[in-house]
Amino acid sequence: MTLSYRNAFFIFLGLTSAVSAQTRPVEPIFAAFNRNDSPGCAVGIEHAAEPPVLRAFGSADLEHHIPISVDTVFEAGSVSKQFTAAATLLLVSQGKLALRDDVRKYLPELPDYGTPITIDQLLNHTSGLRDWGDVEAIAGWPRGSRIYSLTGVLDIASRQRELNYRPGSEWLYTNTGFTLLAVIVQRVSGLSLAEFTRQNFFIPLGMQHTQWRDDFKRIVPNRAIAYGRESSGYEQNMPFENAYGNGGLLTTIGDLLIWNRALASGAIKAAGDLQHAAALTDGTPVEYGRGLFVQTYQRAREFAHPGSTAGYRAWLGRYPDQQLSIALLCNAGYADNRGLAHQIADLYLPAVKTQPPPQTKMVGLYVDADHGQVLRLDGHPPAGDATYELADNDHLSVHNNDGTVLHFHREQPWHPTTGEIAKLVGDYQSEEALVTYSVRLHEDRLVATPVGRPDAAVILRPLIANTFVFGDDGQGLVHFSPGEGLEITTMHVRRMRLPLSAR
Repeated sequence: MTLSYRNAFFIFLGLTSAVSAQTRPVEPIFAAFNRNDSPGCAVGIEHAAEPPVLRAFGSADLEHHIPISVDTVFEAGSVSKQFTAAATLLLVSQGKLALRDDVRKYLPELPDYGTPITIDQLLNHTSGLRDWGDVEAIAGWPRGSRIYSLTGVLDIASRQRELNYRPGSEWLYTNTGFTLLAVIVQRVSGLSLAEFTRQNFFIPLGMQHTQWRDDFKRIVPNRAIAYGRESSGYEQNMPFENAYGNGGLLTTIGDLLIWNRALASGAIKAAGDLQHAAALTDGTPVEYGRGLFVQTYQRAREFAHPGSTAGYRAWLGRYPDQQLSIALLCNAGYADNRGLAHQIADLYLPAVKTQPPPQTKMVGLYVDADHGQVLRLDGHPPAGDATYELADNDHLSVHNNDGTVLHFHREQPWHPTTGEIAKLVGDYQSEEALVTYSVRLHEDRLVATPVGRPDAAVILRPLIANTFVFGDDGQGLVHFSPGEGLEITTMHVRRMRLPLSAR
């Protein structure tokens, strides 16, 4: 058997890292995935001058009993955004783009909203653009139910007559900005984002296993199948779409460590711009740069990004002051990517003693009408690492670890009569989502069905006055103005209007 230099290198890595990892074992963190009948994860760690640690747990392909290896290819989800951002910033450094440019200079298909959206606002999620995935979910075609392309996403964005907010006035995560940046890179450079990054980053850095999922039908050697977990067992959950830039990077833990090493060393000139924290137009800072979250963990500076697409989960982060780099890729849709990564970081970062926040009694129904979110509290905050601040008995702020701040108001539940619900029956049409909903009574319940698609019907469950929860999983709110129309709000789409149709 011929042993290549690369294979010999990783065998050496495996031997030496086993020694260095004895005092910091990662195996207990991934015990639940360390089985041949379960999807799992690959993890790579570089710390100071220590030999890298590369580990693999679980199965890459449950049907064919193929284990995950350190060279298994996964999809990186939104970890991909920093690569799109780096490509954009490279064009800026070449004088072909400017961060203050109006995006309509390159995407004239977008509406004129009265206030320009800049390239920089696409990069830092302050554009106000609605998330294209949420728009399509409202239309009854959530991601995974049909094939989306770059041109298709541009078409979705071009139909949006309103923004979530005035550009620069708020921060709200949206995939639309980064998918549109992929189009801009292509129009400005003459190369697809996939080819532009291959020529400028992947080949020069030696990222041999990295490419984009710009054609989901393409055969990708050593790719892990993504899975979800249902009551009956595992099922495949693959991202069958061709839109990318917001996600879609196919890569390995080794290649991601190469990328982080290049950012840390300055080999990627855009590194400083990627991790430069943004600010709103009023000067309020946000915990996001350009394709990277800029936060602290255990009082250590953290430049990182999680990723989640279909059944893939990912996390890539750096702690520059500790010379620590962590790459995590999983094919289990239920994997807690951020939690797993922070457990690894805990092995290397100095322990920080923190006082648990005081327990505040919170009881009742709380609604954030701007983000379509609902909390039903029975005395204590839900489990998780969000921070809850109760200003008074009626106002609750929730600070999520992704930088989003939700503002909830305590509300009284609505228990409408059948007669009150019947007044809301009608057809409601959206030209922005290209959907007409037929809203009808069925066994005393209000049901919204996209015309011609009975399989996509959703039950509207009463919440507060004239407002319903959209779908069983609470994916958003529907507010009716009787006799006029309705508005749908999700986490990333604010008050999309569907007027009452004459149909």
